[in-house]
Amino acid sequence: MKCVIIITLFLVNLACADVPEIPKSLSPDGKIHAVMDIDRDPMISPEWKEDSFPQIEITQKDTGKVLASVAYFGSPGSDARPIREHVRVDWRHDGKAFGITIDDRFYSSCVIYVLNQKGKFVSAPSLPTDYEKLTGFPVPDVKHLRPRGRDTVVGWNEEGHLIYSIFLSPLPTFTGNDPLLHRIYLDITPTKLTVVKREQEKGEWRRGDWIPTNVEQDAAGNPLPVE
Repeated sequence: MKCVIIITLFLVNLACADVPEIPKSLSPDGKIHAVMDIDRDPMISPEWKEDSFPQIEITQKDTGKVLASVAYFGSPGSDARPIREHVRVDWRHDGKAFGITIDDRFYSSCVIYVLNQKGKFVSAPSLPTDYEKLTGFPVPDVKHLRPRGRDTVVGWNEEGHLIYSIFLSPLPTFTGNDPLLHRIYLDITPTKLTVVKREQEKGEWRRGDWIPTNVEQDAAGNPLPVE
């Protein structure tokens, strides 16, 4: 009996090691989670190598059935952490849609999957498909931006709209009234993406500083210190 228990525990530990679960990826009903098929981890077999192509797999916990397999769209070698620690999964409250965000050293990007009428998770329109459509501002000139940016799924609101954040980092030469930080609420279906609401501050860039329109300025146009 002791031998059976020891073997069982060994197999359970082995299974856990071979199925690297993405942290906090459990669906609202607790039946689905996300795992990596390969990862940077000596406990994982096969372990990620330089020529590997890791997959994020949305999987039924009880059966192991893969409901959606998403090719890893970040940079696996951006740092020494296990690959799964770069990934965040945000579920809609009804469990019929989720967003995946991958955070690398200087960039973040995300994809959205929605349950279609056939009961399959399918990729929603890519994000962002059109900067101007999403933010209301023209695409900024990359010559005046730092080589970094964050596109992030913040979560979902009670109405089931995706809360999506875009952040770009300006150089001192960047001018204009695009705050480069946008929170956008999106209604997403398997075939359509609709902007419901935008949250963005009004102001303008001056010599690398963002000056909100409600900030008092001196005669030279510089913001006055806050007392």
